[in-house]
Amino acid sequence: MNAKLILAAGLTVALLGCANRGQGPEAKDNNSPEPGEVKVQLAETPAAVRTTIERELAGGELEDIAKEERDGRTVYETDIVRDGREWEVVVAEDGKVISKKQESAAGKDEASRDGWQDRFDVNKSSLTPIGNNPWLTMQPGRVLKLTNGKDTLTISVLNETRVVDGVTVGILEERETKNGKLAEISYNFFATDTATGDVYYFGEDVDNYKDGKVINHDSAWRSGVDGARFGLMIPGNPRAGQKYYQEIAPGVALDRVEIVSTDATLKTPAGTFEHCLHLKETTPLEAGVSHKWYAPGVGMIKDDEFELAEKP
Repeated sequence: MNAKLILAAGLTVALLGCANRGQGPEAKDNNSPEPGEVKVQLAETPAAVRTTIERELAGGELEDIAKEERDGRTVYETDIVRDGREWEVVVAEDGKVISKKQESAAGKDEASRDGWQDRFDVNKSSLTPIGNNPWLTMQPGRVLKLTNGKDTLTISVLNETRVVDGVTVGILEERETKNGKLAEISYNFFATDTATGDVYYFGEDVDNYKDGKVINHDSAWRSGVDGARFGLMIPGNPRAGQKYYQEIAPGVALDRVEIVSTDATLKTPAGTFEHCLHLKETTPLEAGVSHKWYAPGVGMIKDDEFELAEKP
């Protein structure tokens, strides 16, 4: 090979190297595309997708965007790093967040040491006191009545809000009677993520009764107080096998759930419900297992022995 040809080849390699380095920091393409996906830049995504990614990106670093087909529709799988943690956010063409999960270095959902997820990356500006999660709709005026013999459990979404841990939350009241006497009233604080439909639990005020008088406030807690943190009540897109904490108040309330099924069928006095969410609830604070079922568009239809008595 003559000297001119060698020089030309060297220049070509150098120019290609510069071109590759000049693609910019917008999305780091460090991994080869998987079959069926195409790596894209943020500027190449539809406007609705770009707006969602930019919102999710706030304070983080964009690592990668992959365009792919899932179940007959185009989605954008986006990898974001925030505070040293990696998140995978899947966005539909209309900008709706299909799923958002935290990953470890091995690419699996991050969970606490005991196997239940206890950290949730949430943009608090996306949380609202009113929401339309199919299994836990926070719309003032909604009422569910469950019974277990003479005992009753009435669940009502109040037309009130509170500010807890810097977030305006809606209030869901649970009023329980035993043998016709008031036993407990709890005011549960929920906020719904407008991007994902996830409902987060920010605590509860509790009044326990005996003979018509309040005797204590056991199990009360609030996120941001005494080391307590908000938990995930119900995901917007639940999946079987998912495990997470609903309450994170050390020594006070540590309810955690495992999603047993997202397609259960359950018969109650109010009728038969299909495509129900079945949750198995435990706590490291005491022995025992509780089971709850939620029907889409209705809400909780069974809480252990309590069953929905009439359709809302």
